[in-house]
Amino acid sequence: MNSSNSAFHEDQNGLSLYYSDLPVRSQILKDKYRFYGRKIIFYLYLAYFITAIELFPILLTNLTFWAWLVHTLYWETDLANSKHNIFIKILHPLSFVLSFVVMITSIILLIILNPEFIANRARLEGHSIGFAWCLNILIHWIPPVMLAFDLFLHKEHIRKRHRIFLSRRNNLKTWIKDGVKVFWCVVSPMILVAAWFGAGFTIQGVYGVTNYNLAYLIPSMCAVDIIVAVFFIWVVRKKPDSYIRLNS
Repeated sequence: MNSSNSAFHEDQNGLSLYYSDLPVRSQILKDKYRFYGRKIIFYLYLAYFITAIELFPILLTNLTFWAWLVHTLYWETDLANSKHNIFIKILHPLSFVLSFVVMITSIILLIILNPEFIANRARLEGHSIGFAWCLNILIHWIPPVMLAFDLFLHKEHIRKRHRIFLSRRNNLKTWIKDGVKVFWCVVSPMILVAAWFGAGFTIQGVYGVTNYNLAYLIPSMCAVDIIVAVFFIWVVRKKPDSYIRLNS
């Protein structure tokens, strides 16, 4: 085995020591490729956001594009860099949970309640129906898929950034910190939704949809929010180390 790619290092007596905190060369290369991959995604998201807003400024009133901006900012963060901890803790749960809230809400409003919405919007904007469907999939369904893939691909780095323990062995200070993080995971997406409504926008005014009832829609959004937030916390919760630190 090539020692440069091994997690073990032999001391002068030929004994093997495990340096759990020192990345091996292969891991460094993987992190490098993933870093540039995230940068490419960031610039693609940013390019689409700027282009769409330049061509159709009215999209700034669209909740979906508020969410798209959050996703764009999240892709700019470096998961392997501890200096980005605060930005990841703020943006990641907001982006991840919000993406699913937006996707499910779009399915309810634009497909289930209004099956002709996309076709009508295509005619109004001068697009083909196929192109309109592609745009709908891009802005509503692609973000949660990509964020879910990102969550599982980088879950070890993500766990280090969030540092959510939720362990009975924790002291009170750690429980308070965990509580704040869990609270933000659950509440932050609905804060953004409330800010959108608070800015004076309405579903009828922005999307032209009338056959909905907020008394049912808002609880459904909250239910999706809670379910996805609980799943997110379960995935990012720091797991116990499976090794003994030599310097502990």
